[in-house]
Amino acid sequence: LERGKQAVKLARQFPEVPFIVTGDGGVLYQQLIEGGVEKSRVAHETAATSTLENARFTGEWLARMDARRVALVTDGFHSPRALAIFSREYPDREFQAVFMGRPAKPSNWYTYCERRERLAALHNLFFHGVWSF
Repeated sequence: LERGKQAVKLARQFPEVPFIVTGDGGVLYQQLIEGGVEKSRVAHETAATSTLENARFTGEWLARMDARRVALVTDGFHSPRALAIFSREYPDREFQAVFMGRPAKPSNWYTYCERRERLAALHNLFFHGVWSF
């Protein structure tokens, strides 16, 4: 939910910037639309099941948009891995992470996601050669 709030805030701050939403099960896409962002500004990629696929499956849109500087709106614990993967896939583009910090009282789900992220980082290192921590 916080990621969606951040995305809506960015959409309002930069009304000319398009968005690509990937791998979120439609949650972030829905938050953007409900937050008043026009559907024409949001490309919604629905096939990705991993961060590596998020990067690979958005390549066509990045090329079509001629995007040279890209902000990845993600959770703070996920940003190092997302940046590493996107930067490796598209070395000619500049990536930056935009995220909300860790909540003062993280939910059990948030804590689980932080732990899972460490395992995903190891998976990406061993299977894809991407180190992110």
